Amino acid sequence: MRSAYLLFSLILCLSCVDSKEIIYIVPPEEILNVDDSEFIIHQTFTKGDVRRYGVFPEQTISTNDFKNVLSLANQGLPIYFPPGYYNTSISLENTSNVTIKFDEVILAGYLQITNNSERVKINGSVTILDKLFIVQSRDISFEKVIVKSIQTQNIYKQKNRGVSIYAGSKNIKFDSLFISDTGATGDDFFKHTAASLQIHGWNHNPKNIQINKLEINNAGRTALYLTGQNHKLNNIKISNFGLGSNENMFGLDDAKTGEETVFSALWINKCNNCEIDSLDIYSTAPNKRGYSLRLDEGKYHEPTFINNIRMNGIAKQLPIFDDQLTNILVKNEY
Repeated sequence: MRSAYLLFSLILCLSCVDSKEIIYIVPPEEILNVDDSEFIIHQTFTKGDVRRYGVFPEQTISTNDFKNVLSLANQGLPIYFPPGYYNTSISLENTSNVTIKFDEVILAGYLQITNNSERVKINGSVTILDKLFIVQSRDISFEKVIVKSIQTQNIYKQKNRGVSIYAGSKNIKFDSLFISDTGATGDDFFKHTAASLQIHGWNHNPKNIQINKLEINNAGRTALYLTGQNHKLNNIKISNFGLGSNENMFGLDDAKTGEETVFSALWINKCNNCEIDSLDIYSTAPNKRGYSLRLDEGKYHEPTFINNIRMNGIAKQLPIFDDQLTNILVKNEY
């Protein structure tokens, strides 16, 4: 009877695979004729260049000058950050039509997009030393994002807190996302960092997340926690996870209390109509309590597919957890 049920479920799942929603991300409207005259400090730089308004890399940044830059961005003027290190954070709240070009920029703090922000485009390459946080926002695109730990340059003198795409987020795209050395000590600073990349939000889970290339290296806790609907992740590589402490952790939405303390390379939970094209998991670090894969429950009529998977090193020896109500199908091992 159980075999017949599983066969029926598989057929039903396969019949639903072509119903995947086409994801379209609405781009921002660029408004080039914004009047910036009241904010100009250095006339020699072109309109939209942050140096024109007194913000320079490798220098102390005036809070007021930086607010002026974000004000112009909120009016639709494309903003350009030249290469270098900026000892600041960027917070976009309840904003729309923002275009920012980072030209090999390092941010000492965080980048967060919150409170119903929409139509935000982040071009170029940005390295974030604290965290990337998105909540209640939509239609956001990134080219290249690197989140890594350089404690001497981090605004808090700590390791990074990874990437969190939280409740109410929709239509978010990364060309490439690299996360390495996410912190995991028992102090309050990392209390809400249960995974290097966590995509979750109980009862309002993220939708339509696209990542073309994702690499997570040396994750302090779980590398990737994935919930939501209609995500497409093309190429995932995970190297080492569960390297830190599981003390003083806040839970993950849609998981039972305490489950977050058992680390996994990839944990998929209540993730419906999603697709991972290739998944490569490698580990050299002993992890006696963890899983290489945790395949939790989901809607059987909205299956999630892992098209190709490969595990090497200690990851190959670790157990795989699969819930009886999982909707995740693995097609091929390579």
